[in-house]
Amino acid sequence: MLTLHNSEMMTHMPFLTLDQEGREVLLFCQAGTDRIWKAYFRTPDGDVRRLPTALPADICECAPTAWHDATGWHVTLIAGGKADDPLFRLYRFDGPALDRLSPPMAIQAARSGHIYKDRIVHGEPENLVHVRRPLGGLGGMGGGGDKVIELPGAFIYCVTYRADEPDKLLVSGQWQQEEGEGGIFTVEYDLATDVQRLVTCDDGKPAYKCTILGETVLYADRIGAKFEDRRIVHAKSTRGTKSQIAIARLPGQVTASSTVAVKGCNCKKPASTTEIPTTRPSCLECVEKHLGAAYVLLSESQDGYAYRLRAVGHLHEAEDESQQWPELHKAVRTARKAYQTQGTIPDWQTLENQMTEARKGGSNAE
Repeated sequence: MLTLHNSEMMTHMPFLTLDQEGREVLLFCQAGTDRIWKAYFRTPDGDVRRLPTALPADICECAPTAWHDATGWHVTLIAGGKADDPLFRLYRFDGPALDRLSPPMAIQAARSGHIYKDRIVHGEPENLVHVRRPLGGLGGMGGGGDKVIELPGAFIYCVTYRADEPDKLLVSGQWQQEEGEGGIFTVEYDLATDVQRLVTCDDGKPAYKCTILGETVLYADRIGAKFEDRRIVHAKSTRGTKSQIAIARLPGQVTASSTVAVKGCNCKKPASTTEIPTTRPSCLECVEKHLGAAYVLLSESQDGYAYRLRAVGHLHEAEDESQQWPELHKAVRTARKAYQTQGTIPDWQTLENQMTEARKGGSNAE
């Protein structure tokens, strides 16, 4: 763990960059028992100082980023959570030095995001990251500047970028149906090429809310009982795995969505006796319907049709509808995650076998 200020404090959300002389500067957040996070920076000499944001003392400051040019430093962060004004916003600060910044300028409501030069990025809590930039500024989408990056089935927690390769976003999140560390991920997404990779470190640990500068990777490792009880650590080892969990599209294009349920299924009928808790009614007919739809879409996608989003949506619905049958549910879930993260086509025969076993064990279609 890094010694940044007070060893009893929690540290979080690191961002590494270089100053005008090419020396390493670290921005990060720190909190005590009050759990009110505040933004700090560490100078190349190792001094730790508070970023002079001039924001109220009871506001949480998150995910600081910074870049500089001939006019000075430009800092952005997410802040909010005040008792009488809980809205979180993306703020920008400018100044000749990190300890001499302008008053805060609220750019827009946002729970995650940053500004880099003329690019504004903000994430919605569920699924979406919005990228806004003048036309011609980005590749990968026909030369246009604006795009939306969708991560179906994910909560978005943090969206930063690599200071040494600014077109590479670092998106940290968690799969909506998973709890604890197992569902956490960080994906590095290249805006210029749409190439992406999952970043893991230290024997498979997710590089949660990490920063990357050259060969150096820092991330927020969990140290306590609560999810955000963390301290910044150096990654001893890192790995980048080719990924397909994110999909780029133009603003306004249709996103993945659930289909309308077919009339005559048994979702509304009482389920068979079971002690397994479920979060929605289970229905084998609906599982079969969604798996069948995913099969057709993925078969046609191999001919070049852009059906990936719809297929992920159907697999997610099948996963939800199968909770009453643990083995079937696990098989569908595994298939969905393998397709989202690696592009692996589901083993349809295995899923069919699990459907058959579920029917033998009793369904809610009686």
